[in-house]
Amino acid sequence: MTSTATTANAPLQVFVRMYRALSPDAAYKGMLGDCFLIRIVQGDQASHILIDCGLLLGSADADARMQAIAADIVETTGGVLDLLVVTHEHWDHISGFSQARDVFLAGPDPATGAETLQIANLWMGWTEKDGDPQVERLRERFDKTGAALSALAERIRRDGNSPAAAVASQTLGLQGFRGATSNGAKRLQGREIMAALKGKSKAPPQFLEPGTVLPTPAAKPGAPALRAYVLGPPRNEAFLFKDKPSSGKAQETYLADLRLSDEILRFAQGGDLGTGADTPFAPQYRTLPVADVAQGRLDSDDAAWLAARYFGDKAAEKRPKDRALFKMNERRRIDADWLGIADPLALKLDSDTNNTSLALAFDLPDGTAMVFAGDAQVGNWLSWHEQSYRDETGTEHSAEQILNRTRFYKVGHHGSHNATLDEKGLAMMTRDDLVAAVPTDEELGKKQGASGWQMPNPRVKAALRARTKDRILRNDRRYDAVSRAADPELRAVDADFLARLTETDLYLEYHVL
Repeated sequence: MTSTATTANAPLQVFVRMYRALSPDAAYKGMLGDCFLIRIVQGDQASHILIDCGLLLGSADADARMQAIAADIVETTGGVLDLLVVTHEHWDHISGFSQARDVFLAGPDPATGAETLQIANLWMGWTEKDGDPQVERLRERFDKTGAALSALAERIRRDGNSPAAAVASQTLGLQGFRGATSNGAKRLQGREIMAALKGKSKAPPQFLEPGTVLPTPAAKPGAPALRAYVLGPPRNEAFLFKDKPSSGKAQETYLADLRLSDEILRFAQGGDLGTGADTPFAPQYRTLPVADVAQGRLDSDDAAWLAARYFGDKAAEKRPKDRALFKMNERRRIDADWLGIADPLALKLDSDTNNTSLALAFDLPDGTAMVFAGDAQVGNWLSWHEQSYRDETGTEHSAEQILNRTRFYKVGHHGSHNATLDEKGLAMMTRDDLVAAVPTDEELGKKQGASGWQMPNPRVKAALRARTKDRILRNDRRYDAVSRAADPELRAVDADFLARLTETDLYLEYHVL
């Protein structure tokens, strides 16, 4: 066995394992979800940091893949996870804790007292701190909007041919990030997973504040550690809710009023469209109960006129002559057009949750750094530059300095358009040996929503290729010699990058240092 002194003098090595769990027969080609295991090795000592563990709702063989990943984590760590980092509550970052709950969340065996996997320490962002007044207020906001969208999605599923379905198509697709489902599957929901993990950690969970600098904890004294910088999420809500670059006040503020959630929730639960107190019609014109008109229960001339023009054959069946009139006027209907706002609202909720991501940087002994941005959006990134980071020696570090020395970047939100900044982000990662890791399944992304998702976004992809000289890890890509020869994006990648890479169907592991 290597002595303690020898271990202390041994070089510190860092490996990053990006899980993907491909199928051997290529039935699915990647993993649209984050699950990263950092191995810090020094002599015969090792520490292990797991950052998130999940994949998008609807991914093929999700349970089996997560069980395989969990088994590998247990084997690799020896059953002790020094630190678990959970960046935010989206399903593609936390689903594995439910799908492999017998590994991640199970208590000690009653007979032996042993645990399959011990979580020694847990880090979450301040946004998960129970009892914090700002956190409680944010949860109320997210819960209210989320409940409205979930109910709306369920109603759209029940009536797939409705005008609502046509104008709110993305609302259904974005449920994949939230983990919402209508099939009655028994699984833990996001808030339940977060609570269970808090109870599983041996040490009290730490809810990290932006600007903090601290060492990564280890289960055993003397085990190797890294210095960590807490970049985000910001406390300043001007940054927290800034999801995309400025393009006018209306685009950033029109969803701040939660009355919209009330309207969507009322409709989703079976209510009328626009019949509340905030309807634009004056009281004297709110005289016809819309639901009664729609069902043809009223026999007045006004009701018949409205039914014939807006509610079609079912409502006009007592007046067959009106059916032709309905067909003629159908194209003029706008009663469900307002539901087009459901898609922007769903996108806003998705982006706001992403912006609560715990974003971290880690210093390496050679003076370089790694950045794990979670799914941080524009405001989260911008906030990094509004604070300095004082380490244990009293030295101040800026976000620009940290980005300048970054050699490994975990790309935000699978390479989406507003999760990697240009001027104050990737452009500041100036090292010649920069490597980027993109957890994505591009083909699966293209099948989501009405028009598909671009993950990675073409512009982000081009910028990453230029900045890294194609040193990009993607879990939907193979790196063997035959695959490289057929892939124009890998034909010229340098030999050192490939020499540091270990590839299996289960994961890609990069030897960072």
